[in-house]
Amino acid sequence: MDVALPGQIFTYDFRDPQTCEPETEIPRPLRVLQWNIERGYKLDAVLEILQELDADILCLQEIDIGNERSGNTNHAQIIAQRLKLNAGVVIEFQELRSPCRAPSDQGGGIHANAVFSKFDMEFRAVHAHQPFDWPRRGMQVLEPRLGRRVTLAATIRVPRRPPILAYSAHFECFTGIVGRTHQVCDLLHDSTHASIPHQLVFGDFNTFAHSLARFSTKHSHGWHRFRTLGMSEPEWWMENILSWSTTDGPLNLRINTTMPEHLRFSKETMMRAVNPGWWDPFDPVRDVTISNHAGWMTAKADWAFVRQFRVVRHWMANRDFSASDHRCLVLEVEHALESIYNTVSRIPFMPA
Repeated sequence: MDVALPGQIFTYDFRDPQTCEPETEIPRPLRVLQWNIERGYKLDAVLEILQELDADILCLQEIDIGNERSGNTNHAQIIAQRLKLNAGVVIEFQELRSPCRAPSDQGGGIHANAVFSKFDMEFRAVHAHQPFDWPRRGMQVLEPRLGRRVTLAATIRVPRRPPILAYSAHFECFTGIVGRTHQVCDLLHDSTHASIPHQLVFGDFNTFAHSLARFSTKHSHGWHRFRTLGMSEPEWWMENILSWSTTDGPLNLRINTTMPEHLRFSKETMMRAVNPGWWDPFDPVRDVTISNHAGWMTAKADWAFVRQFRVVRHWMANRDFSASDHRCLVLEVEHALESIYNTVSRIPFMPA
């Protein structure tokens, strides 16, 4: 790749034409997963887990391509080639090589989000709200880079089933609840107006502005920083954003609860903060996906929202964080005629 621009999309297709039969119906639920692979530092371990899971659709974040910190290799191509998958990759950042970076952070390449699948796909980029100015402020956090947060949206053509719209998102970590609220509202708006109702809204949403993070002005700032004591950021999302559905009205009246008038979200944000039917089968408190500082900082940072799907089973892989600093969310789903909130098995499940 000669020029890597934020928002640019490129593709790979390493599916075996001998075994890829586009009109063959899949006689089982689809297996889908969400995972931030932590720049692929332990790519072999990541590949081992992905091969064992054998998912039909994979939404991955922190895909490194050509960065010194991860071996100067193309992780998107390696994953697609090793697993024999179709892939779409959207560039978020050019990782500038700099003496201010530690060796474990050294750049020189690009950083991306991706969707992999066994099926035909078309792609587009969703340019989300930018709560952190990376080109201007990246040096302050010792990560000089050019670009912005970009979500990849993939239209997936599953044989003999309705198409699926899958998102792979990575929200900003150097902000607080307000910044990420604007980002999720961008996706809610895009999801609501999409023509495909069967959706997977997956990503590392970095919802950790609670616990020890409250004491870091880099990772948690704004009015909500200490005024949400006793509540985690995922709980705040559930109570103030995701609980307001399209049947409750066109404006989310809950999102500004208790906020002083001069800090309240705008009418446009209230219109976007309406849930068209997303739900996540994982518990927002107990099902943590990151655990840092010897377990003192835990959060459900990763989400696997589904819309118009029935979740048959769900579980987490990489529970010991041996392959990445994030757990992997795995679901088996079936198309539904409408959003289903009460048919999820809460029984822990591990595949045979």
